[in-house]
Amino acid sequence: MTIKVFIKKLLCSSCCYFTLCIFAYMIITAIVTVDNSTLLLEAGRTFLFYIFSLLIALANTLLKLERPSAKLRVFIHYVLTAFAFYVCLMLPLSMRASSVLVGLVIYTIVYFIILGLGTLFRAKYRSNTEKAQKYEKQFSKR
Repeated sequence: MTIKVFIKKLLCSSCCYFTLCIFAYMIITAIVTVDNSTLLLEAGRTFLFYIFSLLIALANTLLKLERPSAKLRVFIHYVLTAFAFYVCLMLPLSMRASSVLVGLVIYTIVYFIILGLGTLFRAKYRSNTEKAQKYEKQFSKR
């Protein structure tokens, strides 16, 4: 993968993640707001959502590379996503250290549950596609 393709994938993915984050934020804000005032987005929070989306896109792009071992790629992905979660979502809330620790533990549990489910899904998909492939003879009988 060239640098140009890497940056293109990174920016495209980050924009998609940013759109989903802002959409989810708008829905949550609309549900939480009980009075009929207008919903406004704060510039700082919107910027943090984009930084979060960019870090998540970087982590996902690095996870899809073939070079490092799978364990190293998963470790890098976990560290980048945990850093993004902490810096962009938890740090602006000025939480106490114990609350931050609980949040990161919950994040770690959810991360590895989703990772396990994704791995199981890919393994099942791979085994189903291998079964569906028709066998072609490679050697002729002499």
